[in-house]
Amino acid sequence: MDGAQDLTDMTITPTALEVFHLEAPLRTPRRNAFGTMHSRPALILRLTDASGEVGWGEVFCNWPSFGAQHRTLILENILKPAILGRTYETPAALWQSLTEETRLLVIQANEPGPFEQCIAGLDIAAWDMAARRADVPLHELISPGADADVPVYASALTGETQDALVPALLDAGWTGFKVKVGFGSEQDRMAVSRLRSMIGDHGLMLDANQAWTVKTAMEAMCGLEEHYPLWIEEPLVATSPHADWTALSEGILTPVAAGENLRGFEQFQGMARGRRLSYLQPDAIKWGGISGLVQIAAFAKSSGLKFAPHYHGSGIGLMATIHAAIALEAAWMEVDVTENPLRSEMVSTSKCVQDGKLSQPESPGIGIDVQGSFLASYRKST
Repeated sequence: MDGAQDLTDMTITPTALEVFHLEAPLRTPRRNAFGTMHSRPALILRLTDASGEVGWGEVFCNWPSFGAQHRTLILENILKPAILGRTYETPAALWQSLTEETRLLVIQANEPGPFEQCIAGLDIAAWDMAARRADVPLHELISPGADADVPVYASALTGETQDALVPALLDAGWTGFKVKVGFGSEQDRMAVSRLRSMIGDHGLMLDANQAWTVKTAMEAMCGLEEHYPLWIEEPLVATSPHADWTALSEGILTPVAAGENLRGFEQFQGMARGRRLSYLQPDAIKWGGISGLVQIAAFAKSSGLKFAPHYHGSGIGLMATIHAAIALEAAWMEVDVTENPLRSEMVSTSKCVQDGKLSQPESPGIGIDVQGSFLASYRKST
């Protein structure tokens, strides 16, 4: 790559936007405390600049099952006309401008999530485009010279899947493993005990997916803390009062993590006060894109908290988050190891993870060029 490229020129003038709704059926349904997925969806974007360069982004659409159709309409009918032909000084300027311009509409429709997710996808595509144009990997554009040593953890494990998945990951050098809980005290204890016996002294994380109240969370953790989890993720509903998060964080020994369902910098600030959270886990395709991750990582560092970005989706968002994790010195990087062709056929886990840590990508941008054959194979007609 040409080291003389100007990384200060991040101006973007979008001239075209294409939206692709993809879906892949699952052989094994993916189970959470709040529901079951029988297929994996993805909503990905291809943004073209006046320079002719393209950038790829991704928009959250896992829930509800028709979420991709709704977000496609927002992109095509509201955001696309707003951005085409306009010039933005940086990807963050695009994100901030769209957020402000849609503020009243978001309030009127009472739909902050879908709009924020669509804007996040455009932000990711803009960062990818800017990095490709500069002929550098995205992590180099975010933080020139960054070379963080970021460990990965295998996520989305359940009591039913960990026996099949964990041994090979241990052989490959992985050192972090997160299992879902919130299915009942006995089932949770069996799953966590089994995982601890498999991984020895490696990092063990728990994810309750908002399943508990303060009372049930404290009761559950009494039976699980003997296995020394590194954190308990989303033990409470994300919108629970701050007093509940404070009571829980003070009432258990395990550090508390959350962030995938927080929206906006102010929510992260509020949740972090008083050490309600120890790990901040923003999700780039749910709020903020890369620009949001940059904000939260800086806040975490200044506040003495750990930045550990959340991610579950296709290979586009995964690679974007990997670049951000390296550039922003994340404490951990989440990698879903369960079945998802929309991830695994774009990104080879064995290439982006070596000896349990992120490999530093070298291709320009996020490093993915989605092929037409892939889009044709999984594109869902609406």
